[in-house]
Amino acid sequence: MSQPSTAREALLAELLGDVHRLIERVESADKSARATAEALTEATTQYRGQVDEMTARLRAETASIITQTTDHAAKALVGQQAATLQKAAAIAMEKTLSAQLIKRTRRDWLSAAAVGAAVGALVSLVVVLAVLKGLL
Repeated sequence: MSQPSTAREALLAELLGDVHRLIERVESADKSARATAEALTEATTQYRGQVDEMTARLRAETASIITQTTDHAAKALVGQQAATLQKAAAIAMEKTLSAQLIKRTRRDWLSAAAVGAAVGALVSLVVVLAVLKGLL
């Protein structure tokens, strides 16, 4: 360009230069903003991947803990039920045996009393016969 001849041309030239530098700065800022946006998008994608991976790992660990806890509780409950059933069976067996022993003991006592009475009656009969024979 040629040298400006008036102050007005000089101001316009300077203004055009300032506008040109401003446009270059805006374009540079736009490129920088786009690069920043792409970097943020990439970082967000990586972050989401890491969060998804951690979430999946936590879900698996939580499921494992729940399974182990449930299994332990079930085993403990089965053990308690088995102990309760064994105790109930022992009590029932004890009561049954006690009832049978009492019944058998009564029967044996009554049998012994009947045999004793029969023997006593027989002895009494023999004694009475012997006395009667001695009198006759």
